[in-house]
Amino acid sequence: MDSLKWHVSRRPILDLFMPIVGWIFGITILATSLFGSYIISLFLFLLVMGKHNAWRSVIDRCVSFWMMVPIGFLELIFGMRVRVSGDEIEYDKPALIVMNHRTRLDWMYMWSALYQTNPWLIVSNKISLKAQLQSLPGAGFGMSAAQFLFLQRNKEKDAVTFNDAIQYFSAMRNNYQVVLFPEGTDKSPWTTSKSLEFAKKNGLKELKYLLYPRVAGFYYLLAKMREAHFITYVYDISVAYPYNIVQSEVDLVVKGVCPREVHFHIKKIPVNELPNSEVECARWLNE
Repeated sequence: MDSLKWHVSRRPILDLFMPIVGWIFGITILATSLFGSYIISLFLFLLVMGKHNAWRSVIDRCVSFWMMVPIGFLELIFGMRVRVSGDEIEYDKPALIVMNHRTRLDWMYMWSALYQTNPWLIVSNKISLKAQLQSLPGAGFGMSAAQFLFLQRNKEKDAVTFNDAIQYFSAMRNNYQVVLFPEGTDKSPWTTSKSLEFAKKNGLKELKYLLYPRVAGFYYLLAKMREAHFITYVYDISVAYPYNIVQSEVDLVVKGVCPREVHFHIKKIPVNELPNSEVECARWLNE
């Protein structure tokens, strides 16, 4: 009890220093990602020599080593706790992971969950992100080298991205788990209002904690993975923040505010249990 009182009384003092910690976090991520880009460039000779499988293996591991920086900083310095429940993700089976997108940083917190589940999962996961993130100094180059999927919210362009990615992953003969956020964006006040408008217009129930998903991208990616025989399971991951919600990287870096705890619940679904038609897939996704 005395230690708890000490922690509560000292917390306001600690909070004064959190913006400094946030800036240190931001500078650390920038510096290590720039250095990581240099390390990655040292292995470009593998591509010149046509050793694409060797390149893929080396870069996947290089990027996963870098992921330990934000994972360690968030958990050891900020004190963020991550709780994972539900089914186990099999890193040696190709899969599609769908997850709700509560904040702009869910994908980074997910690395902690994947590492906690099985460290190899931070090697085998491939995240779909907004195309703007490809321009980030250092990190953008690293994520491109890692073959993350950068989406532009354009049906035709994103279809090409999905198609090229699945063909490439299949050709590499490595089993990856492709992460997709069907909602397409984080749950901000503006996106929530747009989702509510969509629900009213289409006679759907209002969602309190989620946004209505974009079905076309999900169905196209699922169909391409099925066509390439590059999918065994679909994992439905729900992320929740029981205490405080940190909506963006501005809050994390500038204010030094981090979620106290993040919960991830995983449900594993064999792909043959999902419907084949787009209409039925849309119904399944909305449910």
